[in-house]
Amino acid sequence: MSTRVLVVDDSATVRFKIRSLLQKHGCEVEQAGNVNEALGRLAPGHGIDVVVTDLRMPGLDGHTLVATIQNCPELRALPVLVLTSSEEKEDKLRNIEAGAAGYFSKASLDEDVFVATIRRFAREKDRTVALERDSRTDRLTGLFNRRHGEERLAEELQKLERYGHAFAVALLDIDHFKKVNDTLGHRAGDDVLRRVAGELRGASRTSDIVVRWGGEEFLFAFPGTSAAQAAGIVERLRARLAAAPVTLESDGASVPVTISGGVAEARKGEGLDALVQRADEGLYEAKRSGRNRLLLWDEGRLVPVAAA
Repeated sequence: MSTRVLVVDDSATVRFKIRSLLQKHGCEVEQAGNVNEALGRLAPGHGIDVVVTDLRMPGLDGHTLVATIQNCPELRALPVLVLTSSEEKEDKLRNIEAGAAGYFSKASLDEDVFVATIRRFAREKDRTVALERDSRTDRLTGLFNRRHGEERLAEELQKLERYGHAFAVALLDIDHFKKVNDTLGHRAGDDVLRRVAGELRGASRTSDIVVRWGGEEFLFAFPGTSAAQAAGIVERLRARLAAAPVTLESDGASVPVTISGGVAEARKGEGLDALVQRADEGLYEAKRSGRNRLLLWDEGRLVPVAAA
């Protein structure tokens, strides 16, 4: 896979020269004439491996771009190389301290070293992104793991406190999962977990948070959503799972799978533990009262969620 480089310079002539050099070495190149344009190209899913930026440009300068990328959690792994006409030591020190991965002079540019540096930092960026992804992802299901899920939920609770945004969670559990493991083996159990995770992903919206909470438990969180709205989404998911048995990858056998769950809406002043505890109480009661059902907290009492 080729390295994708974003070249940021207010001079079209310089951009053309750098693009020609990098393309000669097999890189894909995108261009931006200023910092604002560059940041627009670094939206989610940008696919850029390395940014090469001039230092002095009209409006926001290259140092601002370096600092902005370093201060943004979603972009922090992206290496930025400064390529400038400035020979001032203070400029170099300031940008290296801000987080620039490298600093090159246009007047004395060694092209081979420049390209090798870009390739090296592109490889390091890939490793960093992979490590960050692994640190927040459950390996079996591909969902967020509990630690990262708790961090995201805490962020949403802060938004509730600050802005009053509605926020609901559903704690879900696969019914009779131990029986699947005991009678069909752990490979079958893994198939079931992956299937439920896939259904959760399919039912989620861009803003939703889906977490493997532990074992066969999942937490489905809905920012900007009331408990009743969240319950409707999860009820459709529950019905879909109940209607379509899981086909095991190991032997092609079909296994019926159902889930139970509790749904609760966050309250101002309520901590994460208390919110999840209320959802867990709904889950417990759903299990106790027959499984394959959802219970919703409504005005201080648990009520069954009607079929969607």
